[in-house]
Order: sequence, then structure tokens, then C-alpha cells
Amino acid sequence: MQNAPRRVIYARPVTPKLKNDWLTTVLKIVLFIAIFFTQYFNAKRSFNYFFAYSIAPSISESIMQTTGVSVSQIMSVLDSGEWAMTFKYVFPLVNSAIIFLLYLLYAKFFAYLVFNQFTVINLPFNIRKFRICLDGSITVMSLLMGISRLIFAYYPIAANLGMAIVDIVFAVVALAIFFFTFSRGLEKKYYPVLLSIMLIPSIILAVVV
Repeated sequence: MQNAPRRVIYARPVTPKLKNDWLTTVLKIVLFIAIFFTQYFNAKRSFNYFFAYSIAPSISESIMQTTGVSVSQIMSVLDSGEWAMTFKYVFPLVNSAIIFLLYLLYAKFFAYLVFNQFTVINLPFNIRKFRICLDGSITVMSLLMGISRLIFAYYPIAANLGMAIVDIVFAVVALAIFFFTFSRGLEKKYYPVLLSIMLIPSIILAVVV
């Protein structure tokens, strides 16, 4: 009796895990600081306009007539109290931690897409290079967003529409930085492959920012 043919099961390649060194660790710390920088000015802007958005002018006038205290005076008191400390520092710190964790998931998903496609076309994939390029580009984006928040603080009317536009521009800049840095050493014929891989992560980044 002949032996039955053996079934050969091929293990699916697993995306390499990043082994942190001093450079990747420093980049992560700088990225978190850049995210906090942006979130700090977001929280400050939200705090400054909290009453303007939540209290109608008629109620504001009623408060003034009843107590003799204006909304701006109330805000100045809150601005120097524990509420201000919580809203301006603790709140953006918590937000930064959440965004940073979501970014780590985004980076793993992005790396998964690149690694799998590179495996199909027999291209080497360097997870360290990938993360350095991606972390660096997102850090630049976060810093630019933080600077824009600081500038828009002086032009609150332009901030409502302006921030939405500049955030998309900064996201495009970040993706361009990633593409040109990560594609160094890659043959030009593979550029369209990398661009096609970046499509879904680009849409996600544009929607989130």
C-alpha cells in the first residue's frame, strides 16, 4: 500500500517586530512630545472658547445683570484655578497618550501592508527603517500642527476653517516625507507599488487628522 501524499503547510510570513534601540526610543519620545504640543494648544483653544460655544448671549447678559460679573471675568478666574490646570495640562496629556497608542496600532497596520506586499514581490523589508521614516514623518506633522494651533490662537476667526485645511496639507507633507525617505535605495520601478500600498494608510491619516 502506497503512502498517502503528505500535505505541506506553508507558514504565513509574520510582520517583523521592531527591536527598539536608542534611536527608535528617542524618536518615540520626541513623537509623544510633538503630539502633546499639538494637544496642548487644542485644549487651550477649547478652554478659551468653552463659554462662547456653550452659553447663549442672552444667558451671558442675564448673568451680568444678576451678578454683575461678566463671562470673561468668570473665565479669568477659572483660568487661574485647578480647573484650568486640569483642562490645559491633564486633558491634553491623556489625549496624547490615547493618540500615541492609536498611532502604534496604525504603524503596525501600515507595516503589515508594506511587509506583505514586499514579500509577494521578493523585496527586503527593514522594520527599523520603516519605523524611523514613519515616526519621523508623523513627528514633523505633529509639530507643524502644533505651530499652526499657536498661530491660529491669534486669528480665532480663521481657525475654524483654516485648521481643517492645514491639517490635510500637513498630512500630505508627512506622507511625502515618508515616501521619499523610505523609498531611498528602492528601484524606481517599485515606486508605484509603494504608492499603492500607501493608499489606505493615507486615507486613514487624512480622515483622522
